[in-house]
Amino acid sequence: MFKKLMMMLALAALPMSQALAGVDDDPKAVVETAVNGVIQVLKSRPNPKTITDADREAIRQAVEPYFDFREMARRALGKPWKKLSEEQRKDFVATFRELLERSYGNRLSEYHNQKVTYGSVKTKGRIAIVHSEVVDESKRTPVLYKLVHRKNGWRVYDIKVEGISMVSTFRNDFKQAVSQKGLDGFLADLKKRVDKLRGQDKAKS
Repeated sequence: MFKKLMMMLALAALPMSQALAGVDDDPKAVVETAVNGVIQVLKSRPNPKTITDADREAIRQAVEPYFDFREMARRALGKPWKKLSEEQRKDFVATFRELLERSYGNRLSEYHNQKVTYGSVKTKGRIAIVHSEVVDESKRTPVLYKLVHRKNGWRVYDIKVEGISMVSTFRNDFKQAVSQKGLDGFLADLKKRVDKLRGQDKAKS
């Protein structure tokens, strides 16, 4: 459960403001500003034990500029991505994004003032890796961010928590599902899965 919390803290933690000039051009600044942003949202919640629709929407609006969800979704799906039409790709990216938000988003309610420290940055061509740690009362959890450089700056496309890649985890799950039900069956089931999660969130509210 702690690992899922750290994954979503890393995933959803994006800036509420772009006040820091040049953030887009510095991968470490993108990550650091992002984490500070999501922590700010979590600390300002009226109820520190829950994540409301308003909280999700605030995080969603903040996420858009700094995560490359298309790249994330493409890597998560793997080879079947090539078989999708452009319309199907857009639909899959939207579904995948909501799956992330609703599968892991509620874990953010478990946030209890963990601190984040930042380490080295490695850049090779258009790819950058930013090292960080989430410091809890009893442990330090390594979190690694992978970013790709686009025309509008650095964008996160994968996160590793304690060496486990979010994209690779989804790719393994998706590969098995596609193998069992085919691409069309997998896509249909993914939508049903998101619908179920949406219903569960609505029931809780």
